[in-house]
Amino acid sequence: MRSRVSLASLALGALLISSTQAYSANPPKPGATCSKFGTSQTYKGKKYTCVKNGKRLIWNQGVAVTYTASIPTPTPTPTSNPTPTPHPTPTLEPSKTASPLPKTPTSFDDLVENYRGIAYAAWSKSREKILSSKTTNINLKLILGPTSQLTYKEPMVPINLVSRLYSGYIKEIELNYLAFNYDDREWAMKQMDAVIYNNDSRWITYTACKTRDTCWGGGAFYDGMNNYLAVVALGSFDANHTSGTLEAHEFTHVVQQMNYKAFRPPVEFLMDPWPPDWYWEGQALFTQQAAVYYDSFSSYMSERAANAEELFRLPKFNSQHIESFFVFNAPEEWRKTYERWRLYDLGAMFVEILTALKGPDSTMEVWRVANSGVKFDVAFEKVYGISFSKAVPIMAKAIALQLGHEK
Repeated sequence: MRSRVSLASLALGALLISSTQAYSANPPKPGATCSKFGTSQTYKGKKYTCVKNGKRLIWNQGVAVTYTASIPTPTPTPTSNPTPTPHPTPTLEPSKTASPLPKTPTSFDDLVENYRGIAYAAWSKSREKILSSKTTNINLKLILGPTSQLTYKEPMVPINLVSRLYSGYIKEIELNYLAFNYDDREWAMKQMDAVIYNNDSRWITYTACKTRDTCWGGGAFYDGMNNYLAVVALGSFDANHTSGTLEAHEFTHVVQQMNYKAFRPPVEFLMDPWPPDWYWEGQALFTQQAAVYYDSFSSYMSERAANAEELFRLPKFNSQHIESFFVFNAPEEWRKTYERWRLYDLGAMFVEILTALKGPDSTMEVWRVANSGVKFDVAFEKVYGISFSKAVPIMAKAIALQLGHEK
């Protein structure tokens, strides 16, 4: 099993862009040069992010900032299962310059008509689930490199948020949490071999921490015998490594395997009945956004926009192109057409739609149904009441409309 959180390259963790905001006297201009990757400025109702364009750093086209709602974030600990303090569903009053809250979809029949409400529906249903659920007891066993220091000091906070989001689909476990820097790579490989027998620990040096400058990957592993391992390379200090989103992402992969009751096979053997790569990674990316930023719709939308920046920017992502992406048992020609990192951003928008329609539990139920040995499209239809072949064109149209590439 390999888990990748990079959206910028096949190396892990590169495009989960920092949400750190920076301000200057000069307003950002789309396409103009900016100085620091991942920084952002809010100007005249839009949030602009400094992104990579080839070797250059430029301001993106900006994303409208319209709604916000904040509540105190619960601070669960590794040793207790606190019941979250009840909070009323926030009333998100639009600002004077913002449009009213969009109507949310209720089924595949009105999904395209109400595409503007997809993101809010998915976020609000996720938030409601987190606030109404208890934390599952996860015993975190920290395995920290001898010369390493955590870049995110409280990994149980996002892990517990994910356990609330998917409460009912998570059992009590001991989670081995292996964290290391570049100098501790060889040590980390031995630790991984000791926890997960007969797995390919060379993944650490081949992918997660290949060089000192690209030591930023994460992974989630399971051996089929109740041994779970989350791996985090500590070579980066971007927002993905300091906000808890990486931990939420990898723990989601743990939960997926927990419900499928099997470890994820290597990519070259990833065929039915195992759900497709874009569902595996898309659910993890959606979850990290929805769990870590459950207390602020504005923050959720900013993170979502940053992670899907290329989708919003490139007009080729129309409904036809998107519909052709969502296949399983993908042929070689498909792999030549679509960049590897589309598994994350397009996959997340797919899962976001499913969450908007039937809540976060439904997206994890797919794994539980697939555990019976049925193919992904059969599991999909059992959970959502519509065939995969009929749903995908509708979902692709709704995604393209959200990206602004169709009318």
